[in-house]
Amino acid sequence: MLMLNGNFKLVFFMPFIIPIFAGCASFSTMQTARVTEKGKIDFIVDGGSAYYADMPPDRYPVSELGLRYGITDHLDMGYKISITNISILDFKYQFWGDKKSKFAGSIGLGGGIAMGAADGTVAFIYDTMLPFYFSYHPNDWLSLYCSPKYILQKIDNKSYDGQYESTLTHYYGASAGIRMGKRVAFLAEYSLFGNYPAERAGLNSQITCGLAFCFYK
Repeated sequence: MLMLNGNFKLVFFMPFIIPIFAGCASFSTMQTARVTEKGKIDFIVDGGSAYYADMPPDRYPVSELGLRYGITDHLDMGYKISITNISILDFKYQFWGDKKSKFAGSIGLGGGIAMGAADGTVAFIYDTMLPFYFSYHPNDWLSLYCSPKYILQKIDNKSYDGQYESTLTHYYGASAGIRMGKRVAFLAEYSLFGNYPAERAGLNSQITCGLAFCFYK
């Protein structure tokens, strides 16, 4: 995770993007339960593939870029953009453990927004996310983590001829992964989520791998 001394407001200068696959929730976690060190900015880039049960039976590419800023010793905030979905702002509070403890636990809260257009309809997508984070740190270069998550997604479809339709979808599942390394770290995780209601039976899954670059004073 990249440690920078610049103003954390740079996080908000990253542009919002139009999603390629409108309506696909962001499943990845790519972080442990430990919060970002106070006053620092962490950077991570990742990619992978995802399967969506409500879409044709193919895997789709995933690419994400994220930043996290440490507000206090127990609270940080993050901003993430994804080509498959949405721009997300979230907060994470660590209620269990610290930077040295082997076990850590946190709770988060986040929201996302995106817009897409197809076939004469504009879709406005809103995500509300409630994740939990738990991680085990046997030493200073290896971490194992698991993150259960609930996502409420609202999609407002507005056609050019004035028709309007709104839908709600509930996503529930978890991500589990591993982080290896210190200044340069490799992360890999697997996510599995169900959703209700679903147009087609099946589970949504995502495989994500990424690199975190860590620079210290």
